[in-house]
Amino acid sequence: MTTFYCPHCWREVAPSTTHCPGCQADIEAALTHWDYVEKLIAALHHPEPTTPIRAAWILGERKERRAVEPLSRLVRECRDSFIVEAAVEALGKIGDPSCLPALRFALARGALKVREKARAVLAQIPHQQAELTEKEI
Repeated sequence: MTTFYCPHCWREVAPSTTHCPGCQADIEAALTHWDYVEKLIAALHHPEPTTPIRAAWILGERKERRAVEPLSRLVRECRDSFIVEAAVEALGKIGDPSCLPALRFALARGALKVREKARAVLAQIPHQQAELTEKEI
């Protein structure tokens, strides 16, 4: 059986629902008017954990600069270390300088695997290599 969710609040809804009973959002409009990147960014908050991981991976592979802020927010706010690790990796692939604060946050405060991923990602960003301190390496 397929489960359907509101793309705004991720409340479970019936397949034929056009407006979310929870947040009142127009589900049909979101599905027809959002572009692919907007849908991927929304999927970063999907309740099923492999979906945000997959969305982060795709956003990173596509080097989607529109995803920098949502991915950075995920790094700071998400409690699932697998999702945060995927967001860190995606930010590294995007490589925009605006990713650096979130990557440094992950390096300082993340779970061990998140810190390791952040360290590896930061080491791959050429202009960032010289700025890593001995403690961070």
